[in-house]
Amino acid sequence: MLSTPNQTLSIELWEELGSNVQRVDGGLHLPGTLRRRNSDHGLAVDYMEPNTWDSALRNSSRLALPAPHLRELQEPIDIVYTWVDGSDPKWRARMNNTRDKVDQGTTEPSSVSESRFTSREELKFSLRSLEYYASWVRRIFIVTDQQIPEWLNTDHPKITVVDHRDIFSDTGVLPVFNSHAIESQLHHIPGLAEHYLYLNDDCFFLRPTRPELFFTANGLSKHFRSIVPIDVEGWGPRDLPIISAAKQGRHHLLSRYGRTVTHRFKHTPHSQLRSVLETMESEEPELFARVAASPFRSPEDVSIPSSLHHFDAFARGQSVEGQIGYQFVDLSAADLELRLLRVARRTDLDVFCLNETTLREESEESVDHLVARFFNARFPVPSSFEVGFRSSKSPH
Repeated sequence: MLSTPNQTLSIELWEELGSNVQRVDGGLHLPGTLRRRNSDHGLAVDYMEPNTWDSALRNSSRLALPAPHLRELQEPIDIVYTWVDGSDPKWRARMNNTRDKVDQGTTEPSSVSESRFTSREELKFSLRSLEYYASWVRRIFIVTDQQIPEWLNTDHPKITVVDHRDIFSDTGVLPVFNSHAIESQLHHIPGLAEHYLYLNDDCFFLRPTRPELFFTANGLSKHFRSIVPIDVEGWGPRDLPIISAAKQGRHHLLSRYGRTVTHRFKHTPHSQLRSVLETMESEEPELFARVAASPFRSPEDVSIPSSLHHFDAFARGQSVEGQIGYQFVDLSAADLELRLLRVARRTDLDVFCLNETTLREESEESVDHLVARFFNARFPVPSSFEVGFRSSKSPH
């Protein structure tokens, strides 16, 4: 079943061969062999003999191989989300109390913007997209600050809610409201796989994916370089946190490896190697401790999993550049409705990000309406991660 009217099926034609048909690799085909009419798609086989086809029909229409393919990653992959509900009065009281104690001169103004903590149930729909298109994940960890989404089925065998207090090396720095600080501690999650994807809840899968989109078959991580450059100047007060963090990461790469970079990374699921992060922290504990102790975003922050990990893993020979179908949509765009419509109709996207920078208060209601309509049209089937889910059928 297709999950939206915009999705399509690809039909490939095979022909049944008669007697005395030559094989390209020598000899004759057995009568009744099925042969692909086009052999330029890189699949495992170009023809199937009658016994092989019969076996595939008995095996859920899949070609049975004697062992896992060498080009397929066999290691488990976990997912890590960070999530916050900015409307929670207890959470908001903690944030306001912390903000009153912090020197505002060291805090970037956008770091306390309402838009950073607004929830439009993105996590619910991101999890739906995950179950639709990346059901191969082993476990899903949702990192929060003493919060649990009311719709989340915490009894689901794949779901684990992780509190900040369970992963921060120094719990004395809590509470923090800085995504850079929280991200710096994710590799401390108990039971986390060596290979995992880190996602913000504003990332969504749009078509069936394979683990090899994010990791090579022999276990290297993949990073996805953006076309957006990092300007050559050092960080300054005019830079937004995302820019200053990229510049700080570049400075780290220069000082540690004598190399530099010119571009940022796409806002996609970030492929992570836990062992790389553990090694990085053991070599530079002061860096991790400093970022973790920053309660709000600061120009001195480094984005460890979504930037520094990729730089460092690549320099160590443990990451390669990958390719991914990706689109970024800014909720403050004047033509937001058109952009969402384009995303809904495209079939070449693996993932997309629905991000909010600054949004005028008078625009919030219309944006909320557009986003809710898009979510419910694009991801209409509840996932098994939601309370009350009873269907045993696959959403696709």
